[in-house]
Amino acid sequence: MNLSLSRTAALITASLAMLQLAAPAQAALITETYTPSTVTTAIPDDNAVFTSFLESITGSSIQYLTRVTISLDLRGTSSGLGFASDMAVTLLQSPVGSAPSGSDPSAILLNRVGITGSNPVGMTYDGWNITLSDSGASDIHLEAVLGGVTTGTYQPDGRANPTDTLRPAMLSVFNGGTGNGDWRLNVADLAAGGTMKLVNWSLTLEGNDIAAPIPEAGTWAAGLGLTVLAAGGFWRARRRK
Repeated sequence: MNLSLSRTAALITASLAMLQLAAPAQAALITETYTPSTVTTAIPDDNAVFTSFLESITGSSIQYLTRVTISLDLRGTSSGLGFASDMAVTLLQSPVGSAPSGSDPSAILLNRVGITGSNPVGMTYDGWNITLSDSGASDIHLEAVLGGVTTGTYQPDGRANPTDTLRPAMLSVFNGGTGNGDWRLNVADLAAGGTMKLVNWSLTLEGNDIAAPIPEAGTWAAGLGLTVLAAGGFWRARRRK
């Protein structure tokens, strides 16, 4: 066999062996749902101090979050007594056992829905029994409902300022973190004129069981294939000299 071809064949064999040894196992996609005990807690009216509901997660297998969704049942203490645009709701994750800090990721789920620069009153409907996901079909802040309890899947509000169009605090703020932590649902009623209660909530986490995404096996194979082709060209060039 030609010497250069023999060396190229040997390199191909070695490269395939490297592919088998070096290509890492693919990440496993994990979905975990946490449902805190039913709370049915009244939220103080016209009080900017948040009422916090804690779900402490210590046994999550998720090392790299890719999606967080939350289901929320928040409505008037009795039918017709709720006032949607009074409410502010956030979700915050901090290390287990640590007090929340300004550096902890925090999503704004509701922020005085319906209030805009031209509408200082907002929405007067009774509340929500909804799922909030960044992939929802529409923005909950803009959902115009005549009355009753809204249902369905929506994008979270995400607004630090309820009259703004910017939405910097979506649920994607948690992506890249781990599932473990103290997850706090914070609820406040910021204006007089309606009384609300949190009936229940649940948290669904999706992600990988590794700390960072791993390249697909095809990516590794392509890289090694280019190495082989380059080596083959090198030996052919040497032969022509």
